[in-house]
Amino acid sequence: MRGQPRPLSILLLVIALVAPAAAQPARSGADWRGTGVVLAVLPPPSDLHAIRPVIVIRHEAIPGLMAEAMTMPFLAASAALFQGLRPGDRIAFRLKEVPDALLVISIERLSP
Repeated sequence: MRGQPRPLSILLLVIALVAPAAAQPARSGADWRGTGVVLAVLPPPSDLHAIRPVIVIRHEAIPGLMAEAMTMPFLAASAALFQGLRPGDRIAFRLKEVPDALLVISIERLSP
């Protein structure tokens, strides 16, 4: 049977090819939790987005998404999430991955 692939060899080859892909976390529709400080809330239209509300957050590292703290704008699911928020407020927030963006889907004000 020399020259013909053995079933065990084929199985090991398939496992070697599939295992790295299976080890990658699913990204589509994934969501993450973060904490940070509100720097700005921008209802639409703004310089950053014509039709979506935007929140600028100085956030801590977000496990599984961003290893470092940074300041960045995020699109928000609704301007209603901004109700009662002011620059300087410390928040916990949830992000959901949508096509081409990270969308803030919930915000909770934390005590200072």
